[in-house]
Parts: sequence; structure tokens; C-alpha cells
Amino acid sequence: MKLASVILIFFTTFFSAQGYISRWYNMDDGLPQNSIKDIIKDKYGFIWLSTDGGILRYDGNTFLLYNNFKISNLSFGNFLDTKNGDITCFNNNDENCVLIAGRTAKLLPDGMVSKTFAMAHNKQYKRYYKSNFLNTFFPETNCYYIKTNSGTYFFENQYIVFKNEKDEEKKILPALPSASLKNAFEQNDIIYIPDPDRRRTVILKNGSVSYDNQASLYNDPQSKIYWHQGTRQVFVINNGNIYISKLAGGKPSLTFLLQYKKIEKELLYCMFYDEISDKVYFGDVVRGLNIINLSNFHVPQKNVPFSGEFVYEALPFTANSVISKQGYEYYKDKVNKIYSANFNYDKRYLLYDNSYNLLYVEFNKMHRRYRSSHYQKHDSLSFYKRNVEGLFKLNNNFAVNMADSKYEYYYLYIFPDEQFTKAKNIFRFKNNINSVKELDQTTFYVGTVDGIYLISLSKNKIVKYFAKNLPIKEIQRTKDGNFWVTTHNKGLYLIKNDEVIRMPDDKDGYISSAHHILEDYYGFFWISTNNGLFKVSKKALLDYSRNKNTNVHYYRYTKEDGFLNNEFNGSSNPSGNILKNGNFVFPSMQGFVFFKPDEIKNHYPKSNQLFIERAKTAKKNIHFKDTLRLKSDYKTVDVFLDFPYYHNIKNIYAESKLQDGQNNKWEEIKTDRKLTLSTIAPGNYTLYIRFLVSETGRFAYKKIFIEIEPFFYQTVWFKILIIILGIILIVLIIQVRTNFLKRMVRTLKHTLDNKDQELEITTNKLKNESEYQQKIMESISHDITTPIRFLVSISQKLNDIRETELQKKYLDEICHTSEQLFKFTLDLKEYTALFKEENIFDNEEQHIFVLVENKKLLFEQVASANNSSIHNLCDPNLATRINKGILSAILHNLIDNAVKNTKDGEILLKTEQKNKEIEIIIFDTGKGMSSKQIEYYSHVFESMDKDNFVFKNYGLGLHMVIQLIKKINAEITFHENAPKGTVVKIILKN
Repeated sequence: MKLASVILIFFTTFFSAQGYISRWYNMDDGLPQNSIKDIIKDKYGFIWLSTDGGILRYDGNTFLLYNNFKISNLSFGNFLDTKNGDITCFNNNDENCVLIAGRTAKLLPDGMVSKTFAMAHNKQYKRYYKSNFLNTFFPETNCYYIKTNSGTYFFENQYIVFKNEKDEEKKILPALPSASLKNAFEQNDIIYIPDPDRRRTVILKNGSVSYDNQASLYNDPQSKIYWHQGTRQVFVINNGNIYISKLAGGKPSLTFLLQYKKIEKELLYCMFYDEISDKVYFGDVVRGLNIINLSNFHVPQKNVPFSGEFVYEALPFTANSVISKQGYEYYKDKVNKIYSANFNYDKRYLLYDNSYNLLYVEFNKMHRRYRSSHYQKHDSLSFYKRNVEGLFKLNNNFAVNMADSKYEYYYLYIFPDEQFTKAKNIFRFKNNINSVKELDQTTFYVGTVDGIYLISLSKNKIVKYFAKNLPIKEIQRTKDGNFWVTTHNKGLYLIKNDEVIRMPDDKDGYISSAHHILEDYYGFFWISTNNGLFKVSKKALLDYSRNKNTNVHYYRYTKEDGFLNNEFNGSSNPSGNILKNGNFVFPSMQGFVFFKPDEIKNHYPKSNQLFIERAKTAKKNIHFKDTLRLKSDYKTVDVFLDFPYYHNIKNIYAESKLQDGQNNKWEEIKTDRKLTLSTIAPGNYTLYIRFLVSETGRFAYKKIFIEIEPFFYQTVWFKILIIILGIILIVLIIQVRTNFLKRMVRTLKHTLDNKDQELEITTNKLKNESEYQQKIMESISHDITTPIRFLVSISQKLNDIRETELQKKYLDEICHTSEQLFKFTLDLKEYTALFKEENIFDNEEQHIFVLVENKKLLFEQVASANNSSIHNLCDPNLATRINKGILSAILHNLIDNAVKNTKDGEILLKTEQKNKEIEIIIFDTGKGMSSKQIEYYSHVFESMDKDNFVFKNYGLGLHMVIQLIKKINAEITFHENAPKGTVVKIILKN
């Protein structure tokens, strides 16, 4: 019995109590139904669940259901692992088996895997590899057996039989009741069968039997053991305490996981502990899946009726505790009452004097509780015509912030000792003082609601004022001598050369409301905020202060990680403490949060655990490897990022970039872990994914290739064919044209002699017409010149004549001549007047809908002739004061262009209001402007005022429109419409 003497003392228990956060998942959260039969983790890190409605894969965010097997029985049972690390799972009665491999589940053909039960020698054999909380053993089963690497143990009616790999059998022990197997388990090829009646454990190893007669939790009558050979996990549950059995030196030992008092009341079927993510999974027959997040954050509660748990200032009291102003001593797991005090005045200051008496502010006075009386006795100190607002300890000095009776000014009194009898320095400030921190023995930073002041005790004056108008919350000095500033929702800052440098925000901007900073041994800052606790590398922040291109990554902890409320408290002195035992303590709205930094894990996915192999379009699901191939007719495609990560995805800074696409920059991946790609032009692309895998800022990268298959008319061969056909067509046209010209030449030559006389006549006729046109031009000039000369002559006569009747006659002639001249030049003047118009705004508003409707009526018949339609979709309520004539001319020109260039299509006009701007959009589906024209006219709008600008021969209409656009200080842009046509956008600024 040498073996027994060795194993006699192997049962040891290690306690490391943890809190936890629990969340249930059921059919409302994506489960096919609520009965969870088994839980296992594959070699890639994904969690698999078996249910009565199929098999689920869980990645920390979504449940992916596999139930499209061509079988009628989707009620699956227990998982088993294979030698190569894959997983198998049978449905009820072992009718079918599913193989989980390569991150997917598929149905295996019958006979490929040995079933867990069999009939032989008129006996029914059932493999026993997982216990359950229901203790179900079937009476029709004659023999249960447990397989190990060294052989198989058969628990028959009369004996326990061991069969080795050579099929050699031996009887090793009289039979045990089947019920004795309910707490049996196997670890490291050794089977342990607890015997609670005798408080011993039967041990089966390599076909031999030994006993451990030591009483332990394993053989405690109150213990329930859950064992799963597939997960290689053993749990011992005793009076609500859950332990996990691990091998220590080849021997099982228990480690405390958590206390779950309700476990005996749950209808649990399975459980699993994921040590990497520090989570426990419970599978319930009725309620679904319970995921328990174990935590090393501790939040003690005083549990006083009608009293909240919110806390603020506190001081280290012992090596393991802090004391609050209210007299409570907080440990990480309990709360003691040191003294009784009721406070109504909210001044959050607490510090020790040199004798470790407590100093605090209440009712505009300074109060002191004496250590010698165990803080039971206390007195107060007031100052004449001063209201005490705050207390600070600076080296050997004490600073007291006081306000005058009218709160017009605030005074910082510097006292050399704790008697507070005579101040050696007094400084006056206009605003309240929130923080004071020593720079050296005689120089201090003073933080107020309007910035930072540098004061000198030796000079007795304020020597510098900086960070103007910045509402300072707290100034802190870290071990390296740097000063850091937290503010009221204005960000985190570093003081450098008496100036402040703002640090970057986290993704959600929560760090802008930072309260207090504690630095751990490894050079990381732990920062409390209004929304979570953040961890960040101090080195990264300092690097950022020197180079703004430095990436700074914040790791955020929330109540999902173990504390009760995301809102921490600040604006107190102090707002955080480091205890002698290494615990960090921050105040929050639901108690003090205790933790040791080296016990708090940062969770990052492994660099090799990102898998991009699934995509989905509107028509089908796509599985691919390395390259995603799509046809051009897809609208959108969802590319799924599969990686097991069971924490806040924002902490890993997952980003994507589509190389050779329109957007070539990194973009944040949403929490749903998928990328949606809209229609992309045919071609080859590379999709890059990166995500943070280390708190040092190291990223892991993954890439896939995307091939968008072009339509036949987008292929190179089709384009070559079109070019060849075009060349042939051109040659044919040239040949036909050449033949035609030859015939024409012959005909012309034949008739040339007969046309000489006609040509002479025609020449004379053209000469006469030319002379006639010249005369017409001279007449037009004369018509304009003569009235003007006449007006000049009449005006001179009018100036010389004094007779009333004659003056009237001359005036009538002037009026008549002017009216004729006005009518003659009216048309020429009207368009020019638009450019000379000084008032680009009218006194009354014009409704854009009405202007557009008038133009629609003007062009409607023309559009109809082109088999096109015009639609006025403008908002009837939108109006503008921009000059009606100018705006009408712009719309007239643009609609005219759209109508002329659109056949068998439609023209849409609509408006949108964005802030104070109105956008008029004109869509047409005509032949559209070319990309060069769009580029040119966009360049015209930006550059036409430059001296070196040169017009191209694209027509003058749009040039005039653009000049009018600039005149009314508007903007115009040109875009291609899909699938054809042009979109013109006018942005009016009212």
C-alpha cells in the first residue's frame, strides 16, 4: 500500500475569495430555447453550448446557431473532445453525431464515431464521462464504464473490471452501487470515487486500488462534485461554495472560486470555468445560460437603513482600511463604525494633522477629532469674518481656503503648524480654490475654477497665472515629479514649463471627467472618472506630450468587471488612496472600490484568434478562406469578424481599412463585430483588420482579399472587342465615305462647266448680301447713335430756351426718344443687370417651391417632347430672401441644361435644410456631364477669380451661373448621378 501512503496527504485547499457579476441569457438573447445541456471551449477559444434546439457557438458577443443539419432530432447532449482537439456531440439516444472542428459544426456520417452506449453479451453498456446535478442513472443500463489513457474501468453488478489497451481484463474491486458514481471523477488518468459514509476516497490507477482515508471536501457528505471528462474540469460544491479541482504536483487540490448560495436551488445541468477570461458558465434546464464574471474588485457596503452607499473623501486608517469623514472604517470585505457623526454640509476635505488627528470642514468651520480619544472627542476652529471652504497639507505647512462673508473673494491662508494661530502668508483669489500642490518648499500650484496660479511664499505674491479659464478639479504630483491636472469635463492635462498640455480622450470622451490618478508599481495610471475606471500607460501619455502622433490606449473597467456603479466620485481631498498592503481605493456612488493592481487582469484577444471566414449578402451566406469573391450585382455584404473575446470590445481598439478603396484610413469596428461594405467598383481589394493585443500598445494584423467580379461589359476582353469593332466600323465608314466622295467628285466635275455662270451669279449675290449685312450693322449703329445725338442736341436747346411751351415740346421729344431707346436695349440690359445687382437679398422671402414650379411649367412641354418628366419635390415651407431675379436665372439655366440633355428620363428637384443652409438639388438621368467636365466646373467655382484662370470651350452658360452663384455667396457642386446623369447641388446661405 505504498501508493496509499503517498496520496494520504494530497488533499489541500487554497482560498482566494472573489466577488462576481452574474447575467442570465435566454431565448430573448438569442438562444433557441432555454435548456442548456452542456458547455465546452474549443481550441480556438470559442464557447460551445448544446441545447434541445441545436448547437450554439458563443464568442462573447453573439450566439451563432447551428441547426441546419438534415436530421429530425436536434436535441443534443454532452460534448466529448477528440485526440486531435476537435469536439463531438451526440443527440438524444446517440442517433446522430456532430463534429465541431475548424470553428464550425457539421454532421458526421453514421458509424464514424463510437457511440456512448452499446449492447454486448445481452448487457447495455453506457460510457460515463460527465456527471450532472440531477444524479440520473438509468436502471436499464447494466454497466457504466470510464475510459482513461491507461485503460477502461467497467462498473458491473458484481465487480469493477479493468481492461487495458491489450484487452487484458482483471477484477480489481467488488462492485459499488451505481449511485456511488455520482461524485466520481477522473483527473490525470486516475479515477477518484468519494465515499462520504466512511469519509474516505477510493483511488483507481493503472488497474490498482488504493484509499485515501483523510476527510476532505471531496468526500464530505454535503459536497456535490461536477465532473466533465471533455473539459477536464472538476468542481466541488459545498454549502454554496464552489471550488475547482486542479492538479498540483500531479495531485488534485481545491481552489476556491466563488460563493453562489443559490446553486442548490438552480436546476443546473452543466458548468464550465474559463480561466483565461475568469468567467464561470452555468447551464440551467429552465432559465438558460448564466455567465458569472469573477472579479478582484471589492466594494464593501455599510448597509445602514435609509442611508446611501455613496462616498467621497477618505484617509488610510490601517494598512488594510480607510476611514471616512462620517466615521466608518472600510476594509475590502467589511465596514466598522469608529465614531458617530451626522453631516449636512457638503465640504469634502479630510486630512491628518501632525498628530494624526482628523481635520475636516463642516458648517464653515474647521473641525478636529482627536486620535487619543479614538476619535470620539472633537472640537472646532473658526476664523473671524471668514468661511472655511477647504483644507490642504503642504510639506510641513497647512493651507486653508477661506471665503469672505459675502463670498466675493477667496483667501488662501498658509499656516506653519497645526495650531492655525497665525498665517505666515495670505493670498487672495477671485474664484474658489479646488486644489493646492507644492512645487518646492516655497512655491505652490493653486488650482481654481478659472485656471492655475503659481504662488511664492518667499515673495509673498502670485508669480504666474496660466491655464486660463480652465476649471481645475485637482492637481497631482506623480513619483517622477510630473504634475497632472484633472478638470471639470474639460480633459486631462500635464503641466510642462508652467503650461498645460491636454492628453487625448478615450473613445467615448469619459476621461475628460477624470477625478483622481493613482500610479502602480509597473508605471500605469489608474484614473477614476464619472463613467468607469481607466488604466493607461504613463509612458504613453508622456510620449504623447512630446509627439501628438503617439497612440494612447485606455483600458476601461466598468461594473461588468465587478464594482457596483460606473460613477466614481471626485472633487474631494483626497479622492483616492494607496494602502500599505498594496490596495488601491477609489470612492464611488455605491461605496469604496478596493483592488490590487497586479490582481486586475487586462483582457486582450490572442493575435492568432481572429478569423475572417464568413460573409453574408442579401441572397446568401458565404464561407471563404483568405479571399472573398463577390459578383457585381451585390448591394451590401456583411463581413463577420469571428474572434473569442468576452469583455468590452472597445478596449482592444479594433479597426479596419480597405486598401485600394475610396477610403484608405483606419476606421473603428462597431461592437457587433462585423463590417458592412456597400457597392464597390469591380476590382481586387485588400481588407486589413488590426486590434490591440497588449497593454503595451502592440497590434495584431489580419488581412483578406476581396475580388469583385465585373459584369461582362466591364471586362477587359469586352472592352478590347468593342475597340476592335469600333475600328472596323470606322474603317467601313471611311470606305463608304470615300466611295461616296468619289461619286460626288465625278458628279461635280461633270457639272462644273455648267455651274460657272451660276457661280458668278452666286458670287454677286453674296457680295450684295454682304454689303446688305454691313448696311444693316451700320443702320443698327445709326439707330443707336442718332437718338443719342438727338437727345444731346435737344438737351442743349432745352438749356438755351426759356419759353415754357417750347421747353415742354422738347421734353416730350426727349421722353419719346428715350422710351424707344429703352425698349431697344432692354433685352441686352436685363441679363447684364443681374451681375450689377448690389442687393443680393430681397426684403421679402421667396418660396423656393414656387420658383421651381414656375420653371417647371415653362419647361414641362419641352421635357415632354423628349419623353422626360420634371418633378418638383421641394419643401413648400422653405423660403429664402436671396434675390429672386438672380436665383430665378440660375434655376432657369440649370433646368434648361437638364431638359436639353435628358431624353427618356426624369428630372428631380428637391430641397434640404441643414442648420441655417438650404440645399437645392437637381437630379437628371440624361447623358450627364463627363468626369472631366465635372472636375473642370468644380475648378471653375474655386479658381475663376484668379488671374491665370483660362476658360475652356465648354460653353458660357455655366460660367455665367457660377458667377451668379459667387455673387450671392452660395456654393455649387457637380456630381455624377447613378447609374447615369448629373446631380447639381446649390447651397444657399440665408
